[in-house]
Parts: sequence; structure tokens; C-alpha cells
Amino acid sequence: MTKKNILIVEDEPFLGLNIKQKIESFGFHVIAVVPSGDEAFQIVSEKVPDLILMDINLEGSLDGIETAESLREQFSVPVLFLTGFLDETAKHRINQNPSYAYLMKPFTTDQLKEAVSDFTA
Repeated sequence: MTKKNILIVEDEPFLGLNIKQKIESFGFHVIAVVPSGDEAFQIVSEKVPDLILMDINLEGSLDGIETAESLREQFSVPVLFLTGFLDETAKHRINQNPSYAYLMKPFTTDQLKEAVSDFTA
């Protein structure tokens, strides 16, 4: 069985590394951890992941939802948003798309594993 490839888009380096270690401990392959939508595009254009874990607040001009929408249009990649703050507008934007889901920070390792497994099953 081939390992599922996951891209992590997280602007807090320590948190990105922490998530990467957890994802790898679940048996997945992390392609990269990047802090911005622009860098996510560079990675995805070279190797399309099976899933993107995306913070909503990112470095650069695009937020996580805008980045996800652009990536979905070009590459049809599902996105699991990892966020500490979700207003009604953002929740509505996420809930309109069946290939999106979200997990509120702080989350447990078990919650992260379950959410990722739902997407990669």
C-alpha cells in the first residue's frame, strides 16, 4: 500500500513541525510544510498531494480558504482546515464544499488522526 501524500500549510513553524510529526506517526508522507498560499501552489504544481492540511490565517496575500479554492479549481485536492478561529462567513465558505472540512485548534492527536483518516480512506 502506498503512503498517502499530505501537504501542510501552516504559518507557525513550530506548529507546522508538530503537525508533520503527528501525521508521519500515523503512517502518512508529508510532502512539505509551507507558510503561505504562494508556496503551497509551488509544491502542488510539482506534486499533487492526496490531502492538504491548511491553516486559514497564512502569510502572504491569500488566506487559507482563498488558497484552497484556487487549488481545488486547478488540482481538485481535498482540504482539511486547521484553525483556531472560524467566523460564520468562513464556516459558510467551508461548508459549501464537500471536499472541505475543518478541525478547531487546539485539537488532540486522536482528533487529527480521525479527521485525516476520514479524507484518506
